[in-house]
Amino acid sequence: MKNKIFLYVILLFAGSLSNSCSEDFLELTPIAAENEGAFYKTMAHADQAIIACYSQFNNVASWDRDLLMCFGDIAGDDFEAGGDFVNEVADIEEINYLKTDPTKGFCDNVYGTMYRAINFCNIAIEKLPSIAETDPDADVALLNKRIAEAKFLRALNHFYLTITFGEVPMVDHVLGPTEYQMGRTPLRDIYNLIEKDCKEAIEVLPERGGWNGEEGRATKGAAQALLARLYLYESSYAKYYGGSDPRFANLNERWSDALEYAEKVINSGKYGLVGIDGEKYETWRGPETNGFRYIFTSEGDYSPETVFEITYIQEGLGYEEARGHALSNWSCARYYINDKGVSTSTTYWGLGLPGPALKAAYDDGDARLRTTMAFEGSGDEWIEIKGGLRYPISYSNSVTKTYQRKWESSAAEYADVKKDWNTAPANIKLIRYADVYLMAAEAALMGGNSAKALEYVNKVRERARNCGDSGQPAALSSVSIDDIIHERRLEFAGEGQRFFDLVRWNKAYELLNKPTYSDFGNREFIKGKNEFQPLPQRQVDLSGGALKQYEAF
Repeated sequence: MKNKIFLYVILLFAGSLSNSCSEDFLELTPIAAENEGAFYKTMAHADQAIIACYSQFNNVASWDRDLLMCFGDIAGDDFEAGGDFVNEVADIEEINYLKTDPTKGFCDNVYGTMYRAINFCNIAIEKLPSIAETDPDADVALLNKRIAEAKFLRALNHFYLTITFGEVPMVDHVLGPTEYQMGRTPLRDIYNLIEKDCKEAIEVLPERGGWNGEEGRATKGAAQALLARLYLYESSYAKYYGGSDPRFANLNERWSDALEYAEKVINSGKYGLVGIDGEKYETWRGPETNGFRYIFTSEGDYSPETVFEITYIQEGLGYEEARGHALSNWSCARYYINDKGVSTSTTYWGLGLPGPALKAAYDDGDARLRTTMAFEGSGDEWIEIKGGLRYPISYSNSVTKTYQRKWESSAAEYADVKKDWNTAPANIKLIRYADVYLMAAEAALMGGNSAKALEYVNKVRERARNCGDSGQPAALSSVSIDDIIHERRLEFAGEGQRFFDLVRWNKAYELLNKPTYSDFGNREFIKGKNEFQPLPQRQVDLSGGALKQYEAF
């Protein structure tokens, strides 16, 4: 097995696992044999402090199911809530209908998990510098890298909080007892902090491959890509919302900055579009797996495609049930057809169903389609169940006659971890190299360089084309913003980006006010409110009136 960074929550930092943003979890101090006065003294303590910063990626179902699948995809236009029957999981159907209940767990899970991570980062940033004085064997260069990791992770969590909830409290230090009743911070101020954190991290973090085998840690390229993404979102909000929406006040179009930092990643020579030359890979799916499908297998973990991925370890220790991701269990086919021709449960949930419009958006023969979804009538789709047996998929209970495929894992891999629904072992590729190319393309186009934009979009299409044998998708001869929107839709379907993209392009109202495949009437997108998820009601109540929900214009 590759040498992975262990991201489990060590006992020293376990603390409360309450998913909230109140003082009970934000003020997390060491509770084990060593108190804070005896801690943060050695390089070993520095390592443990940074492990705590990464640990919240593994908080059960928060990043994978709640943020990426539900808020990123099911809230958008390409995926339905799904399940065994309509409204089987009512909370997810509410998200599908843009009626997320702020008193329920999804908002609280995401919000609390990210603020807990930010708190760990703030502790590390404040405490670790003094280790250079207390540990006679301190490696100052490594210590500075650890601090840079914390800054990158603080930036990443703040960024995802903003695209999910809009303006949120900015927490740039360890909070004191009187600081918990905070209101929303303007995006301009939060973006300034994210930019500062990323730039300081870039100066210190190593390039990809520079951690001496400790894969999964933050790198210079990851910080550059995150900064490019920040500039892209700020530019989009500024362009498409102008000065009429107070939530986006004082933001600027920074297309040239987005392009600069995306191209730093592209020009680094550290990354590659896997499969662009038609390479095949040995995976659990078979010996001739194409490059695009390979990315989403455990064998594809830490490939040149990945700029930053969430590491899920396979040691099976099961601390707090936070081992592996939950997307396989939640999104894979619900039923298969057994040897007797009977539709039988796979034990997967079949949530997050791809819609027929998404299927129709792919060119015939685009290899990304079969990696993204299984669909009725395809003729050769199977699902692997426990025991390693493969059977045809049954679509009897899928309202769209489709299921997701990107997050499938083998039965043997599940057996290795000896766990259940939240233990799919493949990592989640949170920032992919293809995304860097398409960010660069969009920024270049908006900055007036259509030739460069065309080059970058065609690189992504070339990889997709060479992962199949149909000659599709063909290279474009010209490029527009609609082409880039279309390409992002196809490339990242099921990876939790679509809804956030629609909002930043100000297209959500146009595309989401239409019926779904459920039977509860039309979905209604309300301007001024549905661009973001509601804040957890518990946090609004605890804020003493400082936090307020967004309301319709």
